[in-house]
Amino acid sequence: MAIIPVKIKEIIENYIQKLKNNNFPVQQLFLFGSYSTGRFTEWSDIDLAVISEKFEGNRISDRNKIRRITLDVSSKLEVIPFNPTEFNNNNPLAKEIIETGIRII
Repeated sequence: MAIIPVKIKEIIENYIQKLKNNNFPVQQLFLFGSYSTGRFTEWSDIDLAVISEKFEGNRISDRNKIRRITLDVSSKLEVIPFNPTEFNNNNPLAKEIIETGIRII
């Protein structure tokens, strides 16, 4: 597991708090991609998987539900929304995130 830079931790914590403040319950949140593997650069996105019952399984409409909150926190955030029923080992992307990501919540 990679060490997460302090600035990135602060952005993630701020994002979680903003989601809570906007009545957006999050069951799980994973950091994945370059920050979870330690292969990040100054240009790397902050890849997050957000699992919430408020998501319906349509990536475009689900992203739109949290777009304002996401952009208010950081333009570096790249969020992949999941409904809890689709976040499991049967979903190839979810499986990769579970196996290689860092669970924050």
